[in-house]
Amino acid sequence: MADHLERYLALLNFYRDSGEITDETYQNAKMWLTDPRFADFQRDVIALIRPTALIDAFYQIIPFGTGGRRGTVGTGSNRMNARTVGESAQGLASYIIRQDNGGALAERGVAIAYDVRNSSEEFAHLTAEVLAGNGIRVLLFDSPRSTPLLSFAVRHLPTTAGVVITASHNPPTDNGFKAYWQDGGQIVAPHDVAILEEVKAVTDIARLDFDTAKEKGLVAMLGSEVDEAYFAMMERDLNFCDERAAKIVYSPLHGTGSTIVTPLLERFGFHDVHVPENQIPMDGNFPTVPRNYPNPEDPDAMAVAVALAKQIDADVVLASDPDGDRLGVFVPAGGGEYIYLTGNEFQPLMLDFVVSRLQTAGSVSQQAYICTTQVTTKMIRAVAESFGVEVVDNLLVGFKNVAFEILSREGRGVAPENMIFACEESIGYMMHHEVRDKDSASAAVIAAQMTAFYKSEGKSLLDRLHELYDEHGYFFNKGFSVFLHGAAGQTQMAQLMDRLRREPPREIAGLPVVRITDRLQDTELDMSTGEKKPLGLAQSNVVVYQLIEGGGRTTVSIRPSGTEPKIKHYIAHYGPSEQQEAVQEKGRELETAVRDLEQQILKTL
Repeated sequence: MADHLERYLALLNFYRDSGEITDETYQNAKMWLTDPRFADFQRDVIALIRPTALIDAFYQIIPFGTGGRRGTVGTGSNRMNARTVGESAQGLASYIIRQDNGGALAERGVAIAYDVRNSSEEFAHLTAEVLAGNGIRVLLFDSPRSTPLLSFAVRHLPTTAGVVITASHNPPTDNGFKAYWQDGGQIVAPHDVAILEEVKAVTDIARLDFDTAKEKGLVAMLGSEVDEAYFAMMERDLNFCDERAAKIVYSPLHGTGSTIVTPLLERFGFHDVHVPENQIPMDGNFPTVPRNYPNPEDPDAMAVAVALAKQIDADVVLASDPDGDRLGVFVPAGGGEYIYLTGNEFQPLMLDFVVSRLQTAGSVSQQAYICTTQVTTKMIRAVAESFGVEVVDNLLVGFKNVAFEILSREGRGVAPENMIFACEESIGYMMHHEVRDKDSASAAVIAAQMTAFYKSEGKSLLDRLHELYDEHGYFFNKGFSVFLHGAAGQTQMAQLMDRLRREPPREIAGLPVVRITDRLQDTELDMSTGEKKPLGLAQSNVVVYQLIEGGGRTTVSIRPSGTEPKIKHYIAHYGPSEQQEAVQEKGRELETAVRDLEQQILKTL
């Protein structure tokens, strides 16, 4: 066998020495090929010994991003597999033990949930075995559950931390490991960096057989008790109107939504709910979803649900992704047609409904506030300020940042229930402070109530949205992504972001760039004076070009994705509602100009 390995090592050496693979790829692949800790993967590594396959599988150690650790399932340091998941669990365990004075944190334990993906149950059991192997108590859901339910469980039980095994809306090839801390939010500083350092330091993984761990009382199974507590809380706190006459089409897209969205709609009294039967079964292959891509942010993913809506003349169409945190929406547009409302369109509509109903009930305190991200529509601010409610709209992408804002204010004596609405443009909604992540179920019941409420007034959701444009002006928002795959793509993304900082455009589509916000450097540059001032905000790799004056309502924001190999772009433009067509045309010009600018830069890299 030694001679056999020598041949493959010689091939690895040749690829490195000839420049076909980087030294980091070489070192990662060599370790997985020769180190006894990776013996179970040796045959698979041998099968990958070709430059392109090696680079993709080994060019990096799969990182933690805005949504935790996520990637393709397979062999390699840049893959989700028993080793990388085991390292993630071991790193979390080591951090808990390091923080644990007297064993209290280990005894409170870690809640674990998993979604419908083909490897999710396997990885969840592995995570439980590693935590138990480190003497940490585990509370594991007995079947697939949604991400928001895991967030709720961490606070409800309560546990020291939580883990959900999911790749959210990614294709069937992927899976992921999301870690939560005791506040119910995804890990943030200082825990995120410290846990990642523990993960990097892992050599050996402690692991206790699952059945043995159960016998020892280190693993306990969770049934429906957490679900029932969640449903009861939502029924108590999110009932905004009495109207229930709405015909709803809802699809879980083969995901966990059937465990949380459908039951919650029923509990709220929405009985006219129609679910495409072929999309009810939980199936990690997502067989009936176009391109097997179960992301309701992509309108095509909801094609089956929309077809059913046309058959029955539904009032609204809803769909959630596999882990039940995102909510996509189609609404009737007349003539039997339906149009998709983006997060930037539906969120101001929902915000207006929630705050108006709370104010009618006298339930908005002086300390009430609303959270959203820097790249979400500024219509959120316009609507919130019309009610006199504070807006926090400079947060970085990811609901972990909303959770951290709630936690920070708690530390200053602001009760968490004062956070009355949170959203981000990628169809994410946080409707209750006890669920510190986006939640499709609570969003769905509010969408249903809105539909019924406005229907009782003879309006559709689209009618009300147009009324809001008349009140606040027209906000154009368009997002698009440029995919840059593999090690070369990572390098291109870094170089592109660097160039956009060092050589910023002076104008885009004929509009002058007046300010540049650089969240990585935490600065704002005034282009007319050259003055650069610090902002004192959280840092991340985001550049925002503000075009023309006007409260930052016309912007181009650019950032690398934290979970996928792509650069994300956010185009925002604003004008009076009667000039909607002109605003849209200028928005499209901005998109074209940004695409052209980046293509020119990429050609020179």
